[in-house]
Amino acid sequence: MNTEIHFIDVGQGNMVLIRTTNAQNYLCDCNVTSQNEGRVLAYLSSVLGNNTPIHAFICTHRDADHMRGIKKVHARFPIGKIWDSGYPGTTTNSSEYTDYMDLRRRLGYREIIRQKREDYGQTRFRYFSAKDERLLLNANAQGIVLKIEHRFNDQCRASALLTGDCDAETWRCAIMEDYAIADVKSSILMGAHHGSLSFFDDPGDSKHYYLDHIKAIAPEMTVISVGPNTHGHPDPTAFRFYTDNSSGSKQGNKVFTTQEKGTMKLVLKDDGWSLTLVGK
Repeated sequence: MNTEIHFIDVGQGNMVLIRTTNAQNYLCDCNVTSQNEGRVLAYLSSVLGNNTPIHAFICTHRDADHMRGIKKVHARFPIGKIWDSGYPGTTTNSSEYTDYMDLRRRLGYREIIRQKREDYGQTRFRYFSAKDERLLLNANAQGIVLKIEHRFNDQCRASALLTGDCDAETWRCAIMEDYAIADVKSSILMGAHHGSLSFFDDPGDSKHYYLDHIKAIAPEMTVISVGPNTHGHPDPTAFRFYTDNSSGSKQGNKVFTTQEKGTMKLVLKDDGWSLTLVGK
């Protein structure tokens, strides 16, 4: 059995479908809009089958572009429970927030605790970050950072790191304090905050960017979930940092964006990983 991770093209937002080796389905973040609804729900149907349950919806943080349309997903693929960090987002006055919190109350929820891990067959979830008193009042920094490992003979054979909208503070003040370099190293990195420079902008240093984390992660490839936007994502400097610090696939590819490549399917296997371009 393999671990599947689908980076779904949802424009300027985030949505990742995870299928563990014990046949459970998880959805990490959601951005179903009026423009992409038909295409995104059809893709979920093609992978899961109609009306197939989703064990849990993992909301990395409660921003609109990470939870938009979750009720539409639930109507087609019944969600068992909501998982999040328990920390309020930055768009608490939005209709997306209202819908999310209503579903959270109805389905029940679980607050993820950092530095925990869980195994689902050969698939391991490691929660590097969640609500953290060290990170002050920073909603993005207190979101969930999830590492997904595919394990064989009690060893990690391939992995993917889902970073949500975390920033340099999350890593400098917390994750890199809590974990060894060997723990954070990952085969595939999902670029944080749609390629924003905040992942490298160290608030404790006004002259230099923070790069310790990307050097420790040392990904073979980086995937950035992004669409047309007015925020300058992906930031050119951040894109360069990802490119410079990704070693490259066997084909020499280093950074893919969903805006250019569309939906991508990552398979973590006993002998490594493969990434397939599904397209628009």
